[in-house]
Amino acid sequence: MKSAFKIFILVLILGISAALLLSSDIFNIKNIYVTGNKTVPKNEIILLSNIQYNQNIFRLNRKKIIKNILHHPKIKAVRMKRVLPSSIALDIIEREGVALIPYLGSYITIDEESVILEVISLDYNLDLPVIQGITFSDFKLGEELISDNKEKLSIVMNILKYLKSVEMTEMVETINVEDTSNIVINSKSNVLFYLGNNNLDYKIRMAKSILDDLNEKMETGIVDMRHEGSPIFKRD
Repeated sequence: MKSAFKIFILVLILGISAALLLSSDIFNIKNIYVTGNKTVPKNEIILLSNIQYNQNIFRLNRKKIIKNILHHPKIKAVRMKRVLPSSIALDIIEREGVALIPYLGSYITIDEESVILEVISLDYNLDLPVIQGITFSDFKLGEELISDNKEKLSIVMNILKYLKSVEMTEMVETINVEDTSNIVINSKSNVLFYLGNNNLDYKIRMAKSILDDLNEKMETGIVDMRHEGSPIFKRD
């Protein structure tokens, strides 16, 4: 009997405490902090979250808030934290564009998972490689690109990964996969690399070393790496 009474008192105390927490103005939201965002404005993230100022901090639905924010195509992950008594902290991880693909007089930007981030005009310079030879019929922002040729897209994504690993991405103007038997990379300093279609990881590491040397000498031309053995350089 005493045990049941103690449980009743405990439940009563917890109930009263919960009611106080949910009704007290002390826990009404006064500050919303956003960190980690680079290109998506803070106000846009707060608007997406649907968090309201002066709303009780304990009445928030964490899963729903995160889901709302993830609707933005550029946002990859969100962490939400209650900072008592009256603040919310949103930590954002954004997707980063790694390449551009021509689309009806504009470009679509994709990230390292081939997720489409945005559509931009041709004169908007993001300093990213332009992919040539990829075709598709439709797309949706925030979703993976569905290419008409999965093999070509797979080759492109691997090349982008290899370029990033040797810090060569920003040196590349175009990547052409029109002919998958001969992948062609054109640098911003007008050096063409004919890579063929095998050992691309190794060839890109070699291409970076060659390009650094040619840029230092201010030379342009074609580097043919399609065959076995040493690359052949043909000056312009």
